[in-house]
Amino acid sequence: MPRAPRGVGATLTCLQLLLLFTRVELRPHTWDEDRLQLEAIKKEILERLGMSSPPVVRHRLDQESVQRARRLHRQRVAELMGNRSQEEVGAVTTTRHLHRLTPTLLHWSHVHHGHQGVQEQQDPRGHQDPQGEQDLRGPHCYHLLLSRTETLHRQLQVVQAELKLFKQSLASSSMSPLNASVPPRVSIYLLEGAAETPRLLQSQELDHDAQSLDLTAAIQPWAAGPEDTLRLALAFTANVSALLATSGGDSLVLEVVTHQTTRRGARRPRGLEEECGKSDGKCCLKSLKVSFQDIGWAEWVIAPSSYYMRFCQGSCPHNYKPASMHAQIKARMHSLSRATPAPCCVPAAYDPMVLMHYDAEGRLVSTLFEDMLVTRCHCA
Repeated sequence: MPRAPRGVGATLTCLQLLLLFTRVELRPHTWDEDRLQLEAIKKEILERLGMSSPPVVRHRLDQESVQRARRLHRQRVAELMGNRSQEEVGAVTTTRHLHRLTPTLLHWSHVHHGHQGVQEQQDPRGHQDPQGEQDLRGPHCYHLLLSRTETLHRQLQVVQAELKLFKQSLASSSMSPLNASVPPRVSIYLLEGAAETPRLLQSQELDHDAQSLDLTAAIQPWAAGPEDTLRLALAFTANVSALLATSGGDSLVLEVVTHQTTRRGARRPRGLEEECGKSDGKCCLKSLKVSFQDIGWAEWVIAPSSYYMRFCQGSCPHNYKPASMHAQIKARMHSLSRATPAPCCVPAAYDPMVLMHYDAEGRLVSTLFEDMLVTRCHCA
């Protein structure tokens, strides 16, 4: 019996040690990371202020003087932000993007759903009219299906859309339909509504030097509209099946060039759309609150009492927040070969910060940091 308590005591001691070690292991890794970042922030601020350590304040201001200093700080910040907004009014930034989409192309006879609206408008003879418009039940008609992607959002302006339709130019092919006496044409129809009623968008001769088909007229209104899917009919007056890029088992590529115009004077809420946690690990803003009280600087930093330090972090896949065409190409090359480094997630814009503080000689001064508050990130 006297040995039992010792066994129970040993068991309790082991449980206590286990719980202690468990607490240590379960402590979030971000605690150490945030502590290191705070130390880096403190050292950088001191270095920018020309000080190796926080100043020793021998003559502190009374409470009324402190309140007056904080009011002056708020006024200066308001004036600074007001002046910056006036400078940015009317300033316009245009960003160019290249989107590579993969539409689906099927021969009309392989589409196994009803086209009542199409059939009602067709001539059963399936002939070609003088304008090059062809019966959609003809032997050379195709159905093109395109779905919207996350990057091709409605705020973008489509400048050009080229469908890489043929494996080679028609002029270089021995099977070219251009050898015929009448140059071949293609008619492009938009299929509207649930009945997919056809509406002619354009009809043109096939360019014998080109491998692409211009679909800008069809893509522009669709990209800006509410529909998630675009359905087109391509009716050719000659047999081009052997020349299509899909005849070799490859996928079609639609290259869409867009411009995004941003008027910098119309400011959006900072950081609301780019905070980490909403980006699936992609390039975003990470926020860390810096309280001058908590880091022991409240005695010599008068205003602000705290602020949010933001960092850019995350991956930079192809076509995600590219800073330039060079960044897009770099990301594409990295996806093909790891020998090429990927673009980095870096700050793209800043807001200024004014720090009111005591300097090394004990005087109350204010210092402007132009590039301290990150407001936006991109991949460069």
